[in-house]
Amino acid sequence: MAPRTAVGPGEVHVAAGYSRDPSTVANTQVPELHLLTGEYPPMPGGVSDYCAQLAAGLAAEGASVHVWAPATDGAAPSIDRVTVHRLEGGWCRRSLMAMTASLARFPRPRRLVVQYVPHAWGRRGLNLEFCRWLRDRSRHGDDISLMVHEPFYPWRLRDKPTRWLLALGQRWMIKQALDASERVYVAIPAWERYLRPYDRKRPMTWLPVPSNVPFVDAKGRVSELRARLAKNGELIVGTFSTYGPLIARLVREALPPLLQGHPDRVGLLLGRGAARMAAEIAAHHPSLGPRLVAPGGLDAESLSLHLQACTILVQPYPDGVTSRRGTIMAPLSHGAPIVTNTGFLSEGTWSETGCVALASGPEPREIAALAEGLLVDPDARAELGRVARRVYDARFSVKHTVRRLLES
Repeated sequence: MAPRTAVGPGEVHVAAGYSRDPSTVANTQVPELHLLTGEYPPMPGGVSDYCAQLAAGLAAEGASVHVWAPATDGAAPSIDRVTVHRLEGGWCRRSLMAMTASLARFPRPRRLVVQYVPHAWGRRGLNLEFCRWLRDRSRHGDDISLMVHEPFYPWRLRDKPTRWLLALGQRWMIKQALDASERVYVAIPAWERYLRPYDRKRPMTWLPVPSNVPFVDAKGRVSELRARLAKNGELIVGTFSTYGPLIARLVREALPPLLQGHPDRVGLLLGRGAARMAAEIAAHHPSLGPRLVAPGGLDAESLSLHLQACTILVQPYPDGVTSRRGTIMAPLSHGAPIVTNTGFLSEGTWSETGCVALASGPEPREIAALAEGLLVDPDARAELGRVARRVYDARFSVKHTVRRLLES
């Protein structure tokens, strides 16, 4: 059973036999949305941060927002017009029954916005009961919108048979979820190719995921931080990642050439796993060890300052840059000069707008060559940063997500 939540302001426990709702009187003139998510603050994760940002944005536009999420330790942030309903036991059958009873207290039509990530619903990524429940809610008149952050586990011939079962089961799940939905959103356009075999009729709308790192406007603090990181005025070559195996290999090959033979440069590794990544690079290139900085876990404010301190950021991705990656959206929203690469999941936006320096694929040498060109050209860096910020505001800001949800 999930740990019992400390109930904070605007939080409600939902358990079998217990479905108290503080908002029993509805104002039919006010838009009312129910966000269903597998994670919500204080739970960590990109979807968790996204949902909190989305809930706050919707509430700021006058909507009444109800978030349904698993119970966890700690209380959610208090946001006006946002009520968090905590499901004891997560997305199990008993919790779903209790949620059905709680939803019955709200007037119809009830709009449920499902933040779909297959493994987020528990049961080791195979919560068939949850998807059947969505179908049942649809049959009973609820209006379901599906936001697909991730569709399903990929088929891999060399995987264990249990992984084949996972891939098959998650395809059944997404088929049920699509059938239950009135409208479908995708975190990246490429997901539509994966979903079309399971739903050939419904329109699918790209709903980009905004940055979850708010910009901190503090030039003085950024200058102080830069002076500490680059004591002799060195250029700061940053990278922001969780350093999974595939990305770690690319960073390990792309970053050292930008530092070797350049004592006027330091490497700044940000994100979970950065210390491990720095140690791996130093093991292969001992001379670079003193010029690698990995500050460890940073809160959002500190992360914003560190992103602003970077001269450039090098962001390689094996499947290509996409807007679903928080590690690209954060520096983009900060107007940072970014070097990255295209791939089979990449949107056309990156090449169309010129908001990043874009390699043709995840080839470390090409990425390093593009980065080298920026490091020796301050005017090009400044212009790239200006374009990055302008494109983010025009296409990716949370205000666009909120508007599309309220208009549909």
